[in-house]
Amino acid sequence: MRKLFSWLLLGWWLCMNGGCAEPARRQSPSAVGSLQSAPREGPKLTPLDDATCRQRLSDDATPDSLLLAAERNMDYLSRLPLERRLTLVGQEVTVAQLQAATRAVLESRGAQRERLCDRLRLYQVTLGETLWVTGYYQPELRASRRRTERFRYPIYRTPDDLVDVDLKELCPECPARIVQGRVKDGKLVPYYSRAEIEAGALSGRGYELAWLDDPVEAYFLHVQGAALLELEDGVRLHVSYAASNGHPYRSIAKILSERGKLSGTRLTLRGLKDYLRAHPEEQSELFAHNPRWVFFRGVPAGPVGSCGVPLTAGRSAAADPGAYPHGALAFMEIEPRNDGGKGGRAFRRFVFLQDTGSTTGGPHRVDVFWGSGTVAEAIAGELENPARLYFLLPKE
Repeated sequence: MRKLFSWLLLGWWLCMNGGCAEPARRQSPSAVGSLQSAPREGPKLTPLDDATCRQRLSDDATPDSLLLAAERNMDYLSRLPLERRLTLVGQEVTVAQLQAATRAVLESRGAQRERLCDRLRLYQVTLGETLWVTGYYQPELRASRRRTERFRYPIYRTPDDLVDVDLKELCPECPARIVQGRVKDGKLVPYYSRAEIEAGALSGRGYELAWLDDPVEAYFLHVQGAALLELEDGVRLHVSYAASNGHPYRSIAKILSERGKLSGTRLTLRGLKDYLRAHPEEQSELFAHNPRWVFFRGVPAGPVGSCGVPLTAGRSAAADPGAYPHGALAFMEIEPRNDGGKGGRAFRRFVFLQDTGSTTGGPHRVDVFWGSGTVAEAIAGELENPARLYFLLPKE
């Protein structure tokens, strides 16, 4: 079992050296589309009247998927104290308020606009710059329980020597972060980087959950944070994010763009994978550019978000909990891009905030989960669109 250390100075050093990052997915592009960036101002919540609420809440997904997400959301919120206070765009809300909003969805049974606008107030998030929405998904990957000539790329569980440092316990001025490291010669040091792990730092310790046959898919599994493994013996195993080595996420898309090797519409998940497969000689160097490594765990149904409940395709979203609390009910108007790429589709739907990740740091990023398989990959891989974000809370 991992121990929780409160070594303030060592923890501060780790945080200053990048150990405070959360799981990551992709980088933001420059502003495109119909919503243009404006001079930065502080984010705020603006209440809207009932007529605007009914006009806005036109959902383009199935009612059943919303009810499933609401049931899972209530399961999460029911484990928290009702009086607990959370931060929503700089304002305090309680768990009781988030429960009331979720309960209103469960009791609406598909009549969202009529019933929800009677019980809940719609608030628009106003930012000083564009809000970007991206997507993620659960890949389906071939895997083996044993290392073979074909299956050579490990998926590791959380190592026994990975320890957490809680900065906030002894330092109220420090960021509210838990950072990672390992003990060496009685001192806490950064955990092994991706390059060190790929060079064999964890080999032979029995931490392998499974082995993959594709180095590109193995790398992007760490970006997506979950997968459905099709094992050689016919068993299907869900694996989901458990921990990370605490190193910061660095985008290989950014470095390829800076080198002039990928640009424009090729800066998509599919474009990245195609480039890496066409240039196998560059894979190791590019992968090592991102020192972050993710550890996984088996789950009965997946993927599981940071709230501890299964994610619902098209209804679960990841965001920075410092800006938007876990369990909040939101409505998104995702605008089409006009850059000639494939992100030309608009979306209008309710989502619950049930996950997090480092590319969602701050109030200007939200990441929507799209499910499993090739269709989900296609949607998630192309989505990098401007959006408007709303929250629903009980009326006073």
